[in-house]
Amino acid sequence: MAKTAKKERGAVQRQGRRVMPTPRRTRRKAAPALLTVGELIAAAYDTAEGERLEVLKLVTSPQMTRALGRRIVLVG
Repeated sequence: MAKTAKKERGAVQRQGRRVMPTPRRTRRKAAPALLTVGELIAAAYDTAEGERLEVLKLVTSPQMTRALGRRIVLVG
């Protein structure tokens, strides 16, 4: 039942407030994709349309080094 609060003119019903539970924020981070060096070079060939010089530029670029956390050196 609702509680009543008394005023000068009579009793006024007062509604209680129910506290809603807080949502949990325990979302896991997405695991980084595991790629082999062969898959990386194959993706570079697809991107560069098969041109070797462009593949070399893509794979050895500073952006790729930063993204992978490793430096790739191609010999051959």
